[in-house]
Amino acid sequence: MKNTDWEIVSTYTMEQAVSDGILVKVGWCISGKAKTPVVFTSNLFYSGGYQDADLRLKLITRGLESLQKPDKEDDDYRKLRVLEKNEIWLIEDPTGLTFMRPEDY
Repeated sequence: MKNTDWEIVSTYTMEQAVSDGILVKVGWCISGKAKTPVVFTSNLFYSGGYQDADLRLKLITRGLESLQKPDKEDDDYRKLRVLEKNEIWLIEDPTGLTFMRPEDY
């Protein structure tokens, strides 16, 4: 069975998660011609002190650098990077870049 054969019963968009306070939109990343949203889970954003723009920019920069390095587990849909073991993950997928704590996944 191909994915196109599955019936979608429900979706929860990034915009809904931002509106609900689950995610915090912090900006955009420009890659080539694509403009990609950058979000933090509210758990990471508030507990990690990422309201501070300088601290946030350092983490985003580190995350973008890590995405440039290939990983054998990358696929055509998603990349996962562990930026700090048991502390901070980054997921890149078609919806954007999401910085999170592992328990937020």
